[in-house]
Amino acid sequence: MSTPTPAAEFHVDCDLNEPAQMRATGTLKSKFEQNTVLPQQWSSAPPPHATRSWINGAWYRLIALALAFALFLWHYLARESSHFNANAFYVNITSPQNICPAVDGPGISHSGYIGLRGDSDAAPKRLFFWYSEAEHDAESAPVIMTIGGGPGTSGMMNPMMAQGPCVATENGTTPNPNRWTEHFNLLALDHPVGVGFSYGTLVNNSRDAARDAYDFLQKFFRLYPHLRRNKFVLSGGSYGGTYVPHIATVIHEQNLALASGKGHLGAVHINLESMMVSNPLSDATSHFTWFLQTACYGRVEMYNASTCAEMYQRLPKCLDSIRFAEQVPGWSVERRAAAHDMCWPLRGGDTHGTVGEDVRKKCIEDEDDPLGCLPQGFRSTQAFFNNPDVKAALGVADNLNFSMISEEVFAEFAKHGDIIQAAYLLYEPLLTAGIRLLHYVGAQDANCNPHGIMSFLKLLQSPFQEEFLRAPDVPWPSASEATVRVVGEGAGNMTWILIDGAGHFVAHDQPKLVKSIVEHWVQNVPFN
Repeated sequence: MSTPTPAAEFHVDCDLNEPAQMRATGTLKSKFEQNTVLPQQWSSAPPPHATRSWINGAWYRLIALALAFALFLWHYLARESSHFNANAFYVNITSPQNICPAVDGPGISHSGYIGLRGDSDAAPKRLFFWYSEAEHDAESAPVIMTIGGGPGTSGMMNPMMAQGPCVATENGTTPNPNRWTEHFNLLALDHPVGVGFSYGTLVNNSRDAARDAYDFLQKFFRLYPHLRRNKFVLSGGSYGGTYVPHIATVIHEQNLALASGKGHLGAVHINLESMMVSNPLSDATSHFTWFLQTACYGRVEMYNASTCAEMYQRLPKCLDSIRFAEQVPGWSVERRAAAHDMCWPLRGGDTHGTVGEDVRKKCIEDEDDPLGCLPQGFRSTQAFFNNPDVKAALGVADNLNFSMISEEVFAEFAKHGDIIQAAYLLYEPLLTAGIRLLHYVGAQDANCNPHGIMSFLKLLQSPFQEEFLRAPDVPWPSASEATVRVVGEGAGNMTWILIDGAGHFVAHDQPKLVKSIVEHWVQNVPFN
């Protein structure tokens, strides 16, 4: 694929998240109120010539107003319809060669940047992606979009540590026998802006980040129109458990608007079929409650007795601050930020070397090396993307540094208190609409642990909830590997898989098993 030249900058003054008809109506109303001058009340019956003069003047004013509105509407529709046009936004895409060897030879992939609404050279707002084509039937294969967590973790960790055609090693890369790309198109996205290779104006909350993701997807499908009708699956883990339901909600809402004729001009339907989430953080209350429970009374006790006593003394204030924040419609940023500051220290106790992401491991954290206690794949992936030859192949400027974890993005989300929310509630209308939901969870994770995840899943109100609460956990593929709880036909509408031999980074810890899970799920094949 040849590298497109950057397109001209394009700006739209209207809000992308407001239906076109609503925007047009609102603008018409304001313009009418500003330009229509009503006659003063006559103190007595006006003379005939005054009446004729006023009527003629009124007709002229109405004609002028109609012409002005027609001109405005033409200008508005032209701008709005062209927003998603492939020639109306920044694009810089290339086809990388010889940097990620696949099992069966070089795979086909595309990487680069797409500019978001508001992007300009002076104030850029650009998301980086790496799209690897499926080895079999790429034209019609499902598209899995994979994103990072954090907030602030690069989405590129997923393909390079478990999902892509190759994985990063200390010596470079090696072909991945457990790649998801054997049967599926894999779209890895550095989301939100500021993460990985994405750069520009930052956002500070998951809802705005989801709108950016929708904007990106609309433009991506303009550039790759043959993928529009393919099954689309969202995949994420950790803080992706907050990102995924928000992105899915924006997609679903906009799909409904398009179906009713109220969507954005130029937008296309996104065929969102399901969501896959691993060890998510999707609810603040359950997260902090069960983190402390696991740290003090889990299979490996990370906190000692004195630390537990101190933290449990703090927990009620944390939970009260979350409830206080939830009382405000739309949630107050100030209250959420205060709740974040109250609750986050619960995770900061001395673990005596036990790694929260995998309690089977021991490591002493070093503030100067944030990747030191994480899997080696983090350091290998960061080194891979900072290689000048790799940057050149991907279409990335050499002076742009790649970091697996953006402290700046994390700080922005923390100041906004974004973690203080019950994002899992967004799943309720999605499940009701038939969009399927899979949770596959590593049992050895204390940070986003199975107990906390199951606690909010039990609260979900959906057509599948009663059956989900009664359904058994069945060994699959064997009793020593995982258990599966399925509600619905095929692989299920609401499915829970608990994997004993995995921690927080499930696909990294159990790549072969997770590949099988993903293939069953996306193809909707029963787990039996």
